[in-house]
Formats: sequence, C-alpha cells, structure tokens
Amino acid sequence: MKKIYIISIAIIVVLSGAYLYVRFDALKVKDYKPDESKSTSVADMRPAIIAKLQQLVKDGSGGLYRLTLDTLNVHLLSSSADIANASIMLDSSKLNALDSAHKLPDDLFKISFSTLHIDGIELSNFTSKDNFSLGKISITNPVIKIFHKEKWYNQGIRKMNDTLTLYQKIMKKARSISIDTIEVINGTLISYEDGESSKPNTFNNISIKINNVLIDSSTQYDTKRFLFAKQAFFLTKNYSGRTADSLYFYKCRSINISATEHSMVAKDIELVPRYSRQKFESRLSARQAMFDITIPTITLSGIDWWNFTNRKNIIADEVVINNLTCKIFLDRSLPFRKIKVDNYPDQLLMRMTRPVLVKKLRVTHANLGYNEYNPGMDKIATIYIDDMNGDVANITNMKSRVKANRYLTVKSSGLFMHSVPMKVDFSFDLLKYKNGNFTTDLHVGAIDKDILNPVARTSGGFFLKKGSIQKGVVHVEGDNFKGNGHGQVLYKNLYMVGLKKDKDKPGGVKKKSVLSFIGNLLLIKNNNPPKGEEPKMIDFTFKRKSTSTFLNVVWGTIFTGILKTIGLPPTFGNKKY
Repeated sequence: MKKIYIISIAIIVVLSGAYLYVRFDALKVKDYKPDESKSTSVADMRPAIIAKLQQLVKDGSGGLYRLTLDTLNVHLLSSSADIANASIMLDSSKLNALDSAHKLPDDLFKISFSTLHIDGIELSNFTSKDNFSLGKISITNPVIKIFHKEKWYNQGIRKMNDTLTLYQKIMKKARSISIDTIEVINGTLISYEDGESSKPNTFNNISIKINNVLIDSSTQYDTKRFLFAKQAFFLTKNYSGRTADSLYFYKCRSINISATEHSMVAKDIELVPRYSRQKFESRLSARQAMFDITIPTITLSGIDWWNFTNRKNIIADEVVINNLTCKIFLDRSLPFRKIKVDNYPDQLLMRMTRPVLVKKLRVTHANLGYNEYNPGMDKIATIYIDDMNGDVANITNMKSRVKANRYLTVKSSGLFMHSVPMKVDFSFDLLKYKNGNFTTDLHVGAIDKDILNPVARTSGGFFLKKGSIQKGVVHVEGDNFKGNGHGQVLYKNLYMVGLKKDKDKPGGVKKKSVLSFIGNLLLIKNNNPPKGEEPKMIDFTFKRKSTSTFLNVVWGTIFTGILKTIGLPPTFGNKKY
C-alpha cells in the first residue's frame, strides 16, 4: 500500500512538472496574452495554446500575418485537438510598412477553414525546437487565396530563391517535420496573378490525401516523393475561368493527380467563346480565328513532380489527347493584322522561360471543322478533317536535350472531307529556331470533283466541271521569310469554271464563262501527266508577308505549287496569304 502511495505521488509530481513546464515555458509568449477568461479550470491550457499559436504565426511571418480562431479543444487522453473557424489574415499596417521598406514578398496569402482536426499530438512538439511530429491532419472547407505581384525590389531575392530547394525554403526553424496523413475536404484555391485587382483563377471542390510526410535533410532531394510525401492524391472538380483576352471561357470537369504514379488525368475540357459570332468579331480589331474546342480526356504520365513543384522545369514522358473536337471560324472580311516574324511553334516554345521536356504527345481520333467566310463570294466554306491521329516527339527548349536531338517532329494522318486519306509531317530544327527552319511533307489521296467542289466554290471561287485528282505529294522547306517547295499533283481531264459574286442576289454567284473557256483553252494544263509523258515535278516559292502566320506560309507555299502545276498564276482566286 505504501508503494502504491509513493508511486501515485511520483506520478502527480511528474505530471505537475510537465504541466508547469508546458504552461509557463513551452507556451510562453511575448506579444499575445492568454485569455484566461475562456479557461474552464486551472489545468485548462487552451488560452495559452491559442496565444502560442498566434505568436508562432506572427514570429514565423515577421509580423505580416495574424491568426484568429473561434474555438480550440485539446483532448489529452486521445492526443488530439480540434480547431473551428480559423483564419490567417494579413496585418495591413505591417504590410504597408514592409512595402515602404522594400521587404514585402511577391506572394501574399489569406487562409481560412471551417474545421481542423489533429491526431497524434506528442508532448515533444512543445518541448523540442528541432523535431515536430503529428499523426493525422484533417481540414474541411479551406479557402486559400494567393496574391502574386512581383515587386521590383525583390529581383535579387527571386534569383537567390531559384537556387534553394523547397526544403530549404520551409525548414528555417526546425530540423524535422513528420506527419502520417494530411487530408483536405472540399477545398478552394483562388490565385491572383497580378495582385488583388486582377482576375482570379479558381479551383473548386479540391480533395487532397497525402500520406507519410517527412521533411528533413534526407528527403530534400528525394525525387520519389511529392511535397515530401510517399503518396499523394489530388482531385479538383469544376475548374473554370476565362482567358486573359476575355474572349473565351475554359472549363474542366475534373483534374485527378497521382503523385505516386507520376500521372495526371483531366476530363471534359472545353474552350468555348463567350459571345456569339457577331459579338465576338465586334471585339476584334483585326482578323482572328474563333475556336470552339472540347477534349474528353487528357492523360499525362511520367511527370517529374519534384522539379515541377520546385519551379525548375516541366517534364513528362507522354501526353495523350483523346477524341478532341475543334471547330474554327475565320472571317476573311476583317482586316489583316501584322504578325511577328518569330512566331512559329518552335520559336514560341524556345522563348519559354521555364525548361520544358515532353518526350511524346499523342493525339488520337481527333476531328477538325474549319469554317471560313469568303467576302469575295459572300459564302462560308467548310473543311473537315476526321479521325486525325498524330505523334509529336521531342517537345523541348532545354539546351542539353536539343544538343542530343535537334528536331521536334510531327507525324499525323486523317481523312479530308470525311473520305480522302491524307498525311502531314512537320520537322522543326530547334538548333536553328531563330531562323525559323522547318520542313513539311503532305500526301493526299484521290479526290473526286464532288468532294472538292463544295470547298472550291465558296473558298476558291471556282469549281471543277470535269476532272479528278489521283494524288498529291508536296515537300516544303521554309524559314522566317519564305517557303520553297517541290512536288506533284496527278490529275486528268481537268476543266475549271471561275465564279464571281452576283451583286443582284445576296449569296448568289455567276459563272465567268468566257474567262473560264479561254483559261482552260490557253492556260490550264488539263492532265498531269500529259498523255504519253512522265508526271511533272514542279518547284515553287512563296514569299512570306507581314500578315502571314506559320500555317499561312505552309499552305501559301503548297497552294502556289498547285497553281503552278495546273498552269495558273499565283494571284488566281480570291484568297490572300
């Protein structure tokens, strides 16, 4: 009995000592006085813990942030705690002072959540300044707002931060942080790219589960972890917004990330115009295509999440785009706009500031519908390319990768006007991207006049009265200023009839009967190959104009070759490139 009594006294002394140490040493604060009016007893340490947390937030942010919360309940027996209706807000007076002193960071945050539950709280968290350990953190309805605005005086700090790992940025006051599980339920992330006045980018319905988090010197370079976790899963739903020019809405039903599998799946992606065709064009000062794009699924695999989160580079083994549908409308009655010389696809890629490497991009079963209004005929031409499949290889702007493989290549196939097999290949020389060096190869199968005429009538201002095309093969080599090509188009019994707009009938056309007769008699070569001769291979050149895009250069060069093959001048038709 005496031994039990002695042991009981010893336990009471130890617990009392632990309480006194935690209460008056570990929970000692400078600026926040515990609100003892909220205590339920002498042993109630909640006011002291709240004050300590507020002090930690203030000290950790240099006074920039302050913590407020409604309730905190600590459950000693279960080593758990619950926090309700908490927020971390900016201290406006400190913000202005830091800005005046040129010390305000580029990124500012506002954070709030409904509830936060913590399991596995250890006493060592209060007694050790080097190690911090928790079991599970569960957060419901968090709202995180990020305000990014680069300050001119932070240029040097940004360069220094680029050399720091994420671990070095986080671990300034502890050696080790370990958490078994972090769970986020129904979160919202709102980012402002140019301060609070800019348009927000919002991610809704965010669910996150992260397991086995360990932040210490042994994991700072562990590329098998994501945000220091062995397993991490992210899901966001109903992501939406509008483009910077305010012409389009973009939507995505869900984005699912598995950091463990280095993969991401995005579903039901849409890019749709905000306005009707007429209202869309009223907001344009120059000719610009209008797009309507839907993609059921995009899958990324082999993603280097570590370097991505450290803002070092964007690396993926493969991107697969399935069943894309793209509708394009272009009004040729609108004035041209001048195009920068260095706007080819590879030039835009090489100008990106962040290193990029996508080893392969695959497009499967895509469908393209192109509509173009021709004011010369007062009609809309429509071109379809169905069941498009293609591979893009070596998408990179990294010098080491370009040195090992200098070519970005595109190989694609599809059905022109639902039925004609065609293949188009591109190759971009990344070592000579400043010059815009590229090659294009086009192969088109047999085209009957009934397939070609609906396009030719409305877009080209002519139709084939007789004749058919057996095959077309073209090779183009181009740069920033021109396209040179050679190729052949095989056809027979060609008889073309020119058309013009009928001014007396809206949408009506008239035949250029006399000019067509003379042209077919004196200019047009009705067969290739001519009877008894070999097929002719034609060389041709197209000079780029200040209004020509990359596709204008490619098609302008090919169209010039077609006209030269059949004997017509490059100025034939209403189209300009």
